[in-house]
Amino acid sequence: MPKTLNGNYISEAAKNFSQADKFWLKGKHDKARTSYKKSIDLYMRETDIEGRASALNRLGELELSLHEYDGAKMLFSTACTLVKGLPEYQTLYANIVFNKAKLATETNDYKHGLKRVKQAEDIVKATKNNVLWGDILELKSYIYQQQGNEKEALDAMVIASNLYKDARNSIKEASVLRSMARILIKNKDYDTAHDLLERCKILYRENGDLLGEASVLTAIGSLRLKIGDIEKSRKALMKSVALYDKATHAKAKAETLLYLARVEASDKIHGDFHRAKIHYKKAIEIFNFLGNDSLKEKAIDEYYKFNKNNVIN
Repeated sequence: MPKTLNGNYISEAAKNFSQADKFWLKGKHDKARTSYKKSIDLYMRETDIEGRASALNRLGELELSLHEYDGAKMLFSTACTLVKGLPEYQTLYANIVFNKAKLATETNDYKHGLKRVKQAEDIVKATKNNVLWGDILELKSYIYQQQGNEKEALDAMVIASNLYKDARNSIKEASVLRSMARILIKNKDYDTAHDLLERCKILYRENGDLLGEASVLTAIGSLRLKIGDIEKSRKALMKSVALYDKATHAKAKAETLLYLARVEASDKIHGDFHRAKIHYKKAIEIFNFLGNDSLKEKAIDEYYKFNKNNVIN
């Protein structure tokens, strides 16, 4: 990472590293690549092993994001060689091995990806970097899911959520709990999934994350509908619509209105057909305003079926 002293970069290498990050953030990938390469050369002249390995690793991440897999592989390997076996750089080493695992996973080499994940996990355990360890476990969980091993995937997520909790990184904790809930819902363990989603909702609310909270409320509303609880489903979805409106996220608001329409149209006794029509019309209006023809046509088709049959089949 670029080193600073009293807010000032202590070397030209660090300045170029920081500038490269800014270029990448702005989507100026060629300029970012050039600045990273310059920082790598400057760190080498300064004999700064950590700086050079960090810059190589970050450039590898850039290449990976652009699907330049051969270039990323070479950069990660070079970075690994620099810090492997040096105790003071083990967190950086774990991060580089983690990136090698991501590279293997992105190219669908799950066997090699899992091997690298376990290697990164072994390294990071000694560093007490719980956030990085949690990130590694999330990738481990993803690989297990791709291999159809949901039990191992859930086990990894449980550990990751506890690590994030210990590190007081509630946003990451909420994200992994949400992922756990998806698997549990798929396996019809609705009670446990609901408890996790409620925890997610609290965490997002504590962080002032309106979109996160709204998304979880939508998930809760969908889950309550699955178990036939129309009233609580409606309540969660209405709150979600209100939050999306507050966050001015029109597309998500329209999609949630569609969910609400389906809830109201799903049951003659507990639903409300008049409300269903209102929600359908509002969703269609927003999709039309956004120019999202595919979702608009989908909503129109559902609305016509509803009008024809009084209930969506």
